[in-house]
Amino acid sequence: MNKLCNVFSKLGLVIGVAAFIALLAGCSSSQKAIKVDEARVKEFVQHGYDSGIDYEATTSKFLLKVDNEFNQVTVVQPIRNGKYPLIIYLPGLGESSEAGKGMRNAWAKSGYVVLAIQPLKEDENIWSSDAALRAEFSNIRHERYSSEVISSRLNVLAKLLEYIKQGTMSGDQTLFRVDLAQIAVVGFDVGASTAMIASGEDVPNVSKAGLSIQPNVAIALSPHVDFIGAALDSRYQNISIPTLSVTSDADDETHEAGSISLHQVPFQHMPPGNKFLLLLSGASHALIGDADLTNDVQMEGKDGSKQTEHEDSGNSSGRSRGGRHGKNGSGSKGKGTATSRHEEERSPTQRAKAEVALEQVTTAFLNAYVKNDRFAIEWLNKDAQPWLYGIGQLQEK
Repeated sequence: MNKLCNVFSKLGLVIGVAAFIALLAGCSSSQKAIKVDEARVKEFVQHGYDSGIDYEATTSKFLLKVDNEFNQVTVVQPIRNGKYPLIIYLPGLGESSEAGKGMRNAWAKSGYVVLAIQPLKEDENIWSSDAALRAEFSNIRHERYSSEVISSRLNVLAKLLEYIKQGTMSGDQTLFRVDLAQIAVVGFDVGASTAMIASGEDVPNVSKAGLSIQPNVAIALSPHVDFIGAALDSRYQNISIPTLSVTSDADDETHEAGSISLHQVPFQHMPPGNKFLLLLSGASHALIGDADLTNDVQMEGKDGSKQTEHEDSGNSSGRSRGGRHGKNGSGSKGKGTATSRHEEERSPTQRAKAEVALEQVTTAFLNAYVKNDRFAIEWLNKDAQPWLYGIGQLQEK
């Protein structure tokens, strides 16, 4: 174990959220508790976005059979009876349907049925493959973004949507709350690729056969870009739905020159009209995917006292919501820009605030363009940028 830990440490490569975090846990069992300034995080939360809704949510699971293979689907939804918009969440490489728990719970508590699925077992188990053990990460990413593999993911997504459609019609106990009139697709890493292609990105030799239900809104967390196939100025022109891209100035999953800025390319080339880019400052690739970087986070308040915050139903410290559409005001002035990557941006407190920003901006975006909530639209247009000062910036076109 120690030898393997040293290998990955020297390589400095992101090998997948779940696998890498588990590896680090084994490498640093004696690591000291991470300290977060609780007061600063709570103050940041209180000046952020509040959907005005905080439903109690429940989690369940079922298996979707596609081509003799069973895929686990994790469902988070409000306990309260009613019809709610659907969010399909697609995890990144090395992740299961349990990934992105903080975001998924935040969305469900704001009035959505959230279904998470990792379409391909090979994606989930990629970091235990022979290629991963040989550290052939560039080859892995090239293969996992091939047109054949992308088509397989889209086929599973089509089967899932058809299953949901049938379930809502038959009164399935897990799916009867789903309102198929509004569908959002959200993906991280390789899941972001699937979400973008399902939303209109033009990639040669990719089959969308059977994808009869189209999303109304998309969120791409660390979207992937390559230079194979259609030119950049044309491949995103068919994405007409409201779309939010999320990346950072430290979103480096490949350690290849220029890879960080590539994540901004889809936003730059999509046609204008309800297109947003959340550019976080100093946030790692794993953080953008809402990875559970710590199970127990030690909080430090103004009085120097410490307490350990354990994970509950998706809420970690600082993730409660503040005043509705930011009416309390952030108290910050100036033009929010992504600052240089210095030590503070990598501090536990800064990372905690970035997680809050990720959850609140995505929730506001969903409410604005799925529910057509005018308060959410106003918050995105007026309040989000000053609130994000020092954490990142929100661009719109």
